[in-house]
Amino acid sequence: MRKALKRAREILQQCNLSSAPINLDKIIEQEGLSLDDWHFAGRINEAYLGDSIGIKKTASPTKKRELVAHALGHHFLHAGNHLYFETHDQFITFKQEHEAQCFAAELLIPTLILEPIKTWPAHELAEHFSVTEELIKFRLKLLEGES
Repeated sequence: MRKALKRAREILQQCNLSSAPINLDKIIEQEGLSLDDWHFAGRINEAYLGDSIGIKKTASPTKKRELVAHALGHHFLHAGNHLYFETHDQFITFKQEHEAQCFAAELLIPTLILEPIKTWPAHELAEHFSVTEELIKFRLKLLEGES
């Protein structure tokens, strides 16, 4: 987890991203990646294949941001291609999936921006960072663990 959080902070600094909502397009462009909406069937929501990120076309805009950040986590932390199954089953327990989700949470909801406003209601934080409330709750738990 610490490796993922540290790497996300490095990327934010390298890309000079310090205000919410974080501009993921800048990171994608800098890395030479392509981002496309894909017609996934079943439980697959996101895929990172080579230099391409595919996001489930029917996902909400805030969920798409989370999925893109998750794929970027795999890009910066792990070798090979990855599929993201978002259900509470065996796939979510994999270390690499947890690391990618921690990376996504820090990338989209950086500690430096979150810390002064962490007492805001979850729905206000979600709107401020342009993410889902579920990701806000996950990020707040990570923040507690860092203290």
